[in-house]
Amino acid sequence: MVRQAQQGDENAQRTLVINYQRRLAGFIYAITGRSDAVEDLAQQVFIKMIRALGRLHEVAQFEAWLFRLARNTCIDHLRRQKLRRIFTPFGAEHENVPEPAGAVDSEELDALRHALQQLPPKDRALLALAQEGRSQVEMAAVTGTSVMAVKARLHRAREKLRQHYQRPHET
Repeated sequence: MVRQAQQGDENAQRTLVINYQRRLAGFIYAITGRSDAVEDLAQQVFIKMIRALGRLHEVAQFEAWLFRLARNTCIDHLRRQKLRRIFTPFGAEHENVPEPAGAVDSEELDALRHALQQLPPKDRALLALAQEGRSQVEMAAVTGTSVMAVKARLHRAREKLRQHYQRPHET
């Protein structure tokens, strides 16, 4: 399928998008923590995927390559958002923005989301891959590091998450 997509077969490209859209959306949400950014970022990732497919030499590495592309796109997005917040003052219309309908979360879920947001995007990406059930070998391929580095980073990310998650509950 990837070879066909590389050769410009639109049906193969569409099939790749369909096959990966849900997993990619979950991965993007796990990194950004924002549901309003998922569609736009997923679309950016798939556009980048189609444009860069010809440069992918190892077809067997497609999935790791795609998720690395998604991770990098999300990190770039978060950096831009951070800069935008620094240089854009909040106006009165930003005060007390109501939650969208159906977005009522439990305190535990809010605490976990808050704890996840305290982590760097690379740690959130690694935790998302682990939550998805990826092996450490797969995580190493996606992150472009060694299995030993993944083990160490994953351990540190879980420890940081535990610390941030426990703080609000200790009081």
